[in-house]
Amino acid sequence: MKRLFSVVGVLSLSALVLLSACGKDDLTAPEENLGEQEELSLEKEFGGFTTSDEPAAFGDPEMASDFSEDVAVADPLSADAAVVSVLTSDTAKVKAYFLRITWGLLEGDSTATEEVNFSGSAQVSKGTLVVLRAIRFEGSDGLVLPRPDRQTVEFNSIITRHFDGLALAIIDNDTTDDVGTFTFTAGDYSKTLEFSELDSLEIIEPVGSGPYEVSMVSRSKEYVPFAGGFISGRWVKTRPHGGIFRGRWINSLGTNAGFLKGIWGVRRNGQKVFMGKYISLNGEFRGLLKGHWNYNRDENSGVFRGRWVNRARKTVGVVRGRFKTGPEGTRRGFFHGRYRVTRADNAEADTGESDN
Repeated sequence: MKRLFSVVGVLSLSALVLLSACGKDDLTAPEENLGEQEELSLEKEFGGFTTSDEPAAFGDPEMASDFSEDVAVADPLSADAAVVSVLTSDTAKVKAYFLRITWGLLEGDSTATEEVNFSGSAQVSKGTLVVLRAIRFEGSDGLVLPRPDRQTVEFNSIITRHFDGLALAIIDNDTTDDVGTFTFTAGDYSKTLEFSELDSLEIIEPVGSGPYEVSMVSRSKEYVPFAGGFISGRWVKTRPHGGIFRGRWINSLGTNAGFLKGIWGVRRNGQKVFMGKYISLNGEFRGLLKGHWNYNRDENSGVFRGRWVNRARKTVGVVRGRFKTGPEGTRRGFFHGRYRVTRADNAEADTGESDN
């Protein structure tokens, strides 16, 4: 089964520091097949990306349509003033968590014809579960309304060629001392997590023996408004160990804050790196991205971790996540992850959220 885990490198502190150094002889290859314009190169600082402003969505109509805004839902709780205050205010000291969950064919497959029922539910044992956005629901797919209660949401989801998803928030506002749990089911998939596990969750798990998977990425609310959020998009293999990525910069409430694009692969010295650029929805420069990646299960899945900097090359924050790729040349792929602002005073004008 292609999703069997394989350990890449030696699991030690030195291996983490030298994350990109392993497999040099096997991974390096000519760079001309990255699938980007000539001025971009893994050998250049930040890949050759510049700090200039860009057209909206980098002037790419396909990016604008493929990474459009997630859909607001008719969940009364998401519009409740008390709920919004808890999720956005730095004075509301109530523990809260933000989650993005997607399920189905994460890499996408335009040739798929089989319909698979992934209908299910999300439920918390305490507190309040808020639905912020629906992700890629089509046709009759969507939430089952009205909801049974403030702790449960049910949904209909039929998967054919892509994936569906939900952006959720959990507010731990019950006075009980019981350990809070979050349970998610979709088709044959089911998982229960304690609230404490939602502080910094990043998983991609298979559903059965087929090509279907479930991804979850989460973060706890920080007491600095919009100090972090999510990134999501396509991580595409255009050569054996490298390619391009495209995606969205999303704030914690599920609202698009910008776009990102970049290249990934292996430098001549064996370092496995990714580099890219982040812009606002209107195209204003927000940051340059740079970091390392590594395979974690097989040569079609891995992890990445890096930072983004301002025009002066001062660090603004960090990014991290997981990716999946389809076969080379198919344009199939997926990534999800989290960003966190570490130096707000280094941000370009803002952290990207005020555009919304």
